Amino acid sequence: MRRNWFPILAGGLVFGSVGCAQVAKRAEPAGEKAAVKHDGAVAPTSFHPPVLPGAGEPMSAAIAPAPGVPAELAGPQPVDAYIRRALAENRTVQAAFHNVQSLKYRIPQVTTLDDPVASNTIFPIPSVAPQYSLMGYNPYNLTLAQQFPWFGTLRLRGEVAERDVQVALAELAAAQLDAVAAVKRAYFDLYVSQKTEEVLVENRKILEDFRTLAKSRLGTGGTQQDVLRAEVLISELDREEATIRQGIATARASLARLLHVSPETDLRALPELPHAAIPAEMERLYQLAIAARPELQGRLAAVARDEKAVELARKRFYPNVTLGLTYMDMEKTNAMTPQTAGGMPNIGFFVGFNLPVYRAKYRAGVCEAEERTKADAKLYEAQRDETFGEIKEFMVQAKVQQNVIALLKGQILPRTNSTLELARSDYAKGNVDVATVFSALREVLQIQLQVAQVEGELGKALASLERAVGVQINEQPPTRGAEAASPTPNLPPPPDGGTGPFRPEAPASERPEQPRPEPL
Repeated sequence: MRRNWFPILAGGLVFGSVGCAQVAKRAEPAGEKAAVKHDGAVAPTSFHPPVLPGAGEPMSAAIAPAPGVPAELAGPQPVDAYIRRALAENRTVQAAFHNVQSLKYRIPQVTTLDDPVASNTIFPIPSVAPQYSLMGYNPYNLTLAQQFPWFGTLRLRGEVAERDVQVALAELAAAQLDAVAAVKRAYFDLYVSQKTEEVLVENRKILEDFRTLAKSRLGTGGTQQDVLRAEVLISELDREEATIRQGIATARASLARLLHVSPETDLRALPELPHAAIPAEMERLYQLAIAARPELQGRLAAVARDEKAVELARKRFYPNVTLGLTYMDMEKTNAMTPQTAGGMPNIGFFVGFNLPVYRAKYRAGVCEAEERTKADAKLYEAQRDETFGEIKEFMVQAKVQQNVIALLKGQILPRTNSTLELARSDYAKGNVDVATVFSALREVLQIQLQVAQVEGELGKALASLERAVGVQINEQPPTRGAEAASPTPNLPPPPDGGTGPFRPEAPASERPEQPRPEPL
């Protein structure tokens, strides 16, 4: 009987070539070691590859150049201009967007069958291989099998993955709202610093005028002490102005980070903020938050995902079916009885399935999915309670700040200005001393700084209120008919030059009809 050693030698050659394969070492370019140090004492602190990677490669972001200085953002800008830039360039928002895209690509993965399995059993030694008197020598068996999960399993996997995408979409919307709120807070901090600098400059001019007045009275009863005290106050204002410039630089750097631009960009707020509109109905804000806040929508999507996961866990009680095809090669050459052997190949089909006998394990999986559903439902309720608390807190803050601004601008500031003018006039006539004038001047300066500070706090309170609700808010609520026709609020895009929450809402008859947003 002739032995067929060819399959053994071929297999050994293949496995030997694979096992001996090695990765060639990268050829080191000439002079690379010599170029590591620049001057013999200073070495680079990071790796710089000789060839820059492409834009889509992971290392491209690590060695990308720093953000530039966009010319369109230089000078005073409304807050909406910075918001549009942040939504387009903020890296946290972009990361959330790519997270959504990555989860979308998971859907075709979980809804597709597993790869089929192909196997080949070789019997190279005929003396110990399967021999059949009527069929002959069996050198190998080729098997091809495909597993099919129980009915509806792939569909449920896809639905769970789709709910994951909806959760990620809610996280993307929350990241966008976070970016908008952060931009508004930084914008109002910049406005307060700019306004404070403006107030200090105006008061410095007043002191310069007073110093001139004090010098003019030196020959008519005035003293040099009045002039020196005016110069001391001017120096103090210069010191405060230097501190405010540092605050302006800090506010610009914070805003530049959110916009993904260079900290050297000349970012400025508008000289005056538009009128702040505060909502009038608290219940409407609660309803808007339930319908529009992304965190609540994400919790609902998580609950829906967990309900599908419970159904998917129940599918494990049913077996997965495996269908296969077997090909058996037969030959007469090495058959023990070549006279009677037919040498004809054989084809067979087989069906297999797993036996889900460990039902306690599967029941535990169902209970786990059910408990996760309950946990996400409780988290939704906790998020809703937190949202209502934030709305109430920021609403009270906004109303208090608005009342304080009205009091400062309407009553206190005009009276202090009148007191200052009267004290200055009496000082020119010699009726009061310099201490009275300086006291009135300090009161005016203090009130002006308080107005700027409270205006900034009001803007930040409204920004936090919008973040808690999830949409832009206006003082005039829609009519009852409009609320019944469109229970889910929709935010129209801000026009050019708009100012977010400070833009007054047009009457309902003049507002264009907006399409109803798709649910998350």
